[in-house]
Amino acid sequence: MLPRPDFKRRSTWVALFRQVARISDTGAMQAGSELEAPPIRPFGADDASIEAWSIAMKGDDPSAVLELSAMLGPADDGEPAPLLAPREDLAIEVWTECELSVVHAAWRMVLEAGDARAVESLTRRVRSAIAWHLERTQPDNATTHPWAVHAVLELGSPWTEAADYAASMIHAVEAAGHASGIRDPLSSWILLDAAAGLEHREGEDFGV
Repeated sequence: MLPRPDFKRRSTWVALFRQVARISDTGAMQAGSELEAPPIRPFGADDASIEAWSIAMKGDDPSAVLELSAMLGPADDGEPAPLLAPREDLAIEVWTECELSVVHAAWRMVLEAGDARAVESLTRRVRSAIAWHLERTQPDNATTHPWAVHAVLELGSPWTEAADYAASMIHAVEAAGHASGIRDPLSSWILLDAAAGLEHREGEDFGV
């Protein structure tokens, strides 16, 4: 009998993300952190995720974190809050996908910035957004795109709840793939980037 995967180990999640992304080529796996911008289909000209990702893909540009923070506007230092203000003119599914995409972009920038002082405020905001989504957002958010799934694992609390949430996001991707029989390039991109993000952090396993 094969041993049961230990989901407290980040390597287990890395392998799962890559398996679900249906990437088996080692070279492609290693290129995860060097992916081009995600193939997002914007809902309109004012899709905030497009601007967020144009900033996030600047790599180690020292001004990028400040630029994204300025785009997001003032932080709410009180209760958990999303990064973007809710919009009544958008369906909840559309707004949720845009919001989680921005969370993913912000977390990617935190991982790449290196300077703890520059990213401290942005890290707090991402943590607050993750807490908000764990409390209020359905894991599949009706989009099947697992934006920020790795940030959920890294920052979500309590961790068992965060792990269940992340697993539900992955299940939604798998279910959509089985139903359509078509590989989703955007979900594959997200999962490869999430796997690279978990490896970038290294450190201790989860829930310890």
